[in-house]
Amino acid sequence: MSNLGPLASILALGILGIILILIVVWVISSIAVYLSAKIIGIKVPFLRALVVTLLADIVSFIIVSASFLSTFDLVISIIGLIIGFLISLVIYKYLFNIDWTKAFIMLIIAGVIFLGIMAVLLLILAVLGYLALGILFSGLSAAP
Repeated sequence: MSNLGPLASILALGILGIILILIVVWVISSIAVYLSAKIIGIKVPFLRALVVTLLADIVSFIIVSASFLSTFDLVISIIGLIIGFLISLVIYKYLFNIDWTKAFIMLIIAGVIFLGIMAVLLLILAVLGYLALGILFSGLSAAP
């Protein structure tokens, strides 16, 4: 077995970072589903929202990734997105035991909430990055 040294640690950090990002996105998605269920009047425990969201996300990810990676065609990718959405709709309908209209409305509201939360987090990260770069380059001055 060869000793990769720093390369192995960078690769491990990258894999851990990806896993951490996936977990954070899953939890934010579950919070969005939980809040959207509360908005439309469905009583759902948060743990159930976590499990259902995880299942729907995994199945949708597999379908969308397979459709994109199979041909790299935009039309096929859009069809994959639609199929992923419809399968998520079926999963939410049957696992939350709600009708089709409520499942559809819940998915739309959850998507809006998710995008709002992600936009706020992106803005916070952008500001922190800007501040970090400002501190990093504060000692530099322009050449005459």
